[in-house]
Amino acid sequence: MSEQGDALLTHVSEQGDALLAVDGLAKHYGGVRAVDGVSFEVPRGSLTGLIGPNGAGKTTVLGMVAGAIKPDHGSILLDGRSIAGLPPYRAAHRGVIRTFQAASVFPRLTVMENLLLGVPPWSGEGISASLFLRRKWHREERAQLMHARELLDRLDLTQHADSFAGELSGGQKRLVELGRAMMTKPSLLLLDEPMAGVSRTLVPVIEGLIGELREEGMTVLLVEHELGVVERLCSPVIVMAQGRVLIQGEMAECRAHPEVRRAYLVG
Repeated sequence: MSEQGDALLTHVSEQGDALLAVDGLAKHYGGVRAVDGVSFEVPRGSLTGLIGPNGAGKTTVLGMVAGAIKPDHGSILLDGRSIAGLPPYRAAHRGVIRTFQAASVFPRLTVMENLLLGVPPWSGEGISASLFLRRKWHREERAQLMHARELLDRLDLTQHADSFAGELSGGQKRLVELGRAMMTKPSLLLLDEPMAGVSRTLVPVIEGLIGELREEGMTVLLVEHELGVVERLCSPVIVMAQGRVLIQGEMAECRAHPEVRRAYLVG
């Protein structure tokens, strides 16, 4: 590990137990170093911000953690177990769930059906259980429906439960996407610019929901360009530029750092 990366990991480890540990992560596309030796930790139960100017490599890092992009070098440990190079479905089975810059919903399914797609594998999906353990899977099915209805109420989407998700506004689609992610009860939730394409009236709603997830103990890694949102929600904050980590700390500390200021001015 580099001296800079070692210092960053030591800084975070002093704050608490790390759920996610990234060390020396790299991804090159030809001669372009999209991510160049990135190291950081996400403390368990934290809402950690990942910020930086356009082209900093933030989304590429998220893609590698989620399994959509295979790293060239480096390690990714989730709760001490390697997930580097796992395909997305296997990373999801380990508890890593990601949302995208453009809200991803199934437009021809209802809002309720979109949420239920987030249910992790359960006994009712097996042939033997469906034949011989009907009471058990009926009970589980009722519990899942109840959980989905509770989430719809929490998201203020109950009135849209039977509407096609494709008919919703951009902000409402974002809420559906978040609700589906919450149905999975993830170990690590990766949020890629959740405020993108959201009307100003729904920004505080989504911000409040993300804050509630932090208060409930969910571990979240948030990529976001709205620095005010990051400052209100996140601790710690990781700042990237040109594929590298510049600093990790509190937002006020990051704002004052000369390299961070230079990065946002130059790009």
